[in-house]
Amino acid sequence: MLAFWPVVTMILFILLPAHRALIWSVLGAYLILPVGTSFEIPVVPSLDKTVISNLSILLCCFLFVREKWLGALKDPAIVALAATFILSPFFTAFFNPEPLIYAERFIPGMTMYDALAQAAVNSITLIPFVAAYGLINNDERRWQVIIILVTAALAYSVLMLIEVRLSPQLHRMVYGFFPHSFGQQMRAGGFRPVVFLGHGLLVAIFCAMAATAAIARWRAAKGRQRTRAGLIALYFGVLLVLCKSVGAMILAAVFVPIVAFLRAKRVAMIAATACIMMLLYPAIRSAGLVPTTTISELTGSFSADRQGSLGVRLINEDQLLQRAAEKPIFGWGSWGRNRLYSAEDGKDLSITDGAWIITLGMWGWAGYVAMFGLLCLGGARLLWRRKLLSSISLASLSLCGLLAINLFDSIPNASIRPITWLLAGAIFVLGSPRIRRAKDQTGDNHHKSAVSAK
Repeated sequence: MLAFWPVVTMILFILLPAHRALIWSVLGAYLILPVGTSFEIPVVPSLDKTVISNLSILLCCFLFVREKWLGALKDPAIVALAATFILSPFFTAFFNPEPLIYAERFIPGMTMYDALAQAAVNSITLIPFVAAYGLINNDERRWQVIIILVTAALAYSVLMLIEVRLSPQLHRMVYGFFPHSFGQQMRAGGFRPVVFLGHGLLVAIFCAMAATAAIARWRAAKGRQRTRAGLIALYFGVLLVLCKSVGAMILAAVFVPIVAFLRAKRVAMIAATACIMMLLYPAIRSAGLVPTTTISELTGSFSADRQGSLGVRLINEDQLLQRAAEKPIFGWGSWGRNRLYSAEDGKDLSITDGAWIITLGMWGWAGYVAMFGLLCLGGARLLWRRKLLSSISLASLSLCGLLAINLFDSIPNASIRPITWLLAGAIFVLGSPRIRRAKDQTGDNHHKSAVSAK
């Protein structure tokens, strides 16, 4: 499947408009390809589902896309953040040459080869972002993201229901192995669906995003289409409950009503605020401004076991923050150097679940601001683009809501995936100076035409 996927991507780009082919190729690879396996070739990053999918998209954009799709490279903010994202591993390697020794555990120092490998991975990671910026650049195409996401989720729901009933077996049946701990997929006397995403938490957050997308369609539709969209949103809500993930249910319970009922300007301000909070989250967390006690008590109202697990995770995050503070600018680098180990026997004491703490510990504030700046700045810029807020469309607002859900989920989970980068690229183009100038020129031309007509 991994080897055949570039052919699938080419077929999509040949048969479909480029923006739809991009969306289907990103979603298809994420939902179908196997987790936890890759082709290992010397001097080349591990060719897993993400790398193969992203490189296939890059190749097809060069071969089949006639329109200009590299507009992201003309945005100064993107160029600065992307350059930092790609080049900062070299500084991390420079400041982390020493090995770490804990009893019998030996952790090597970083080399320039490690930095080069990470820079290559970071460059490949940005491909969906850059392609989405160039191809998903108007409201009609943003609606296509919503429609395709709902369509894909409806098809995927059949596989999810099978695993809810029979236990997570599809990855093993199709690909021959189960990619994670089976015990973590057992909840409340039943099972979480995993399908081909690797963990039930990822399936749950995907379902929460599908429910939000469906409610956006409900808000925009009329007549029978509105009824159909409402039933689909309700169906995803029931499916989300069956996924048995408290975090995903809370995020859906917050963002579904926001997208469904609030005015456009308020939705945009909430999404922008969420992006700013995520961009500054490590600083907010370090300052003690996150109400961890309230969050723990709220979790305990759902499950005492979940409260205990969250308590351990919060304590662990405090320890990892202290570890990250020892090398705050460029971090500790790879090989698990950002983790905590026992000095007596070298045992690994860390639980690194959240994408934010993993990024901060490994690559420091330079890597964190670069990565989450690319993911968050597009939504955050809406907060001070008042003219844009007055005319922003429901499709754009819905994508902001989907991105906010995914970003908030990256606090407890490592859930930043190509679909996250695609959403971020589609939103980043909203506040692009180039796009604004084009709109201003269009408005001036309309004004001049009206004056001439008078």
